[in-house]
Amino acid sequence: MSDLTPRRVSATVRYAVTAGFVAVASVLVIVSIRAGITAAAIVIGSLGLLWILLTLGNYGFSPRVRDRYLEVTTAIGRQSLDLAALSGARWERGRSGSVSVRLQDDRTAVIVSIPVPAQVYPHLKDALHAAATRGVLVPQRVTRLFNLPDIPGAPRTGASFVPVIVGVLAGALVVGVVMGLLASN
Repeated sequence: MSDLTPRRVSATVRYAVTAGFVAVASVLVIVSIRAGITAAAIVIGSLGLLWILLTLGNYGFSPRVRDRYLEVTTAIGRQSLDLAALSGARWERGRSGSVSVRLQDDRTAVIVSIPVPAQVYPHLKDALHAAATRGVLVPQRVTRLFNLPDIPGAPRTGASFVPVIVGVLAGALVVGVVMGLLASN
């Protein structure tokens, strides 16, 4: 048994940090617009949307494996994913053509960009193979990324709800800014 404690950032903390950032960004955008600095408002709004995407998506940078955990650095701290309890995977392609994989265990999910460091790749491959053996439907594009056999009945890429959440929050940010501007006139 390992005495390594996983580093977890709960979904509640991610949502709270994001909500706080959205509130601060909204106030800064309104203040910038009222001061006549529209360029600052655009920059602040853009950074706010990027922060929402990074935080809610739980994008991970600098992946490494410690014991049975995949550790990544996210926008709000280190996050550990239990590779032995992998319960889902999803393939994603970014607008720039980059590919990432969203991995999920029973308590958290992280998104890592492909290619991963050479020392991490075999651990991810083994964890995905073990998950598929346990009956987890690993999407075809993920199995092909890691040279694993396709699982009959597996989806092509997997479902994604992050764009919907980001869209709703971005809409709320825009509505808040517009309401603030209307109330100030």
